[in-house]
Amino acid sequence: MKRLAILALIFLGITAYAQPSQRQKMIHMAAVRIAETIRVPESEKEAFIGLYQNYKKESAVIMSAVQQQSGDAEKDAEAKILGDFEKSAKLLELRKRYYYEFRKLLSPTQIQKMYDAEYAAAATKR
Repeated sequence: MKRLAILALIFLGITAYAQPSQRQKMIHMAAVRIAETIRVPESEKEAFIGLYQNYKKESAVIMSAVQQQSGDAEKDAEAKILGDFEKSAKLLELRKRYYYEFRKLLSPTQIQKMYDAEYAAAATKR
């Protein structure tokens, strides 16, 4: 009986760990919605969804970088500004790199519509 209880706990732990986080679910749902909106062909839909999810994960990593606080307001303000420049440059490079990946699956018009859908979704969150 003890062995069964331990196995059940291990199974539940693995199952909980394997479940995607809420953020991953939201990104997946957004990818599906965008794929429908921009009319990704069925044969390309899974590839698009996976690529979009990777793109959003990488951009989230860039955006989540935290600046260290020094306690000096002037230095902290300058560090934040320079850090924002660095984030923007990294996001631009990421976007360029993924443009060429998306281009293998989508037309430029579809990619532009994808970006427009992202901006519209971001604007409604504000």
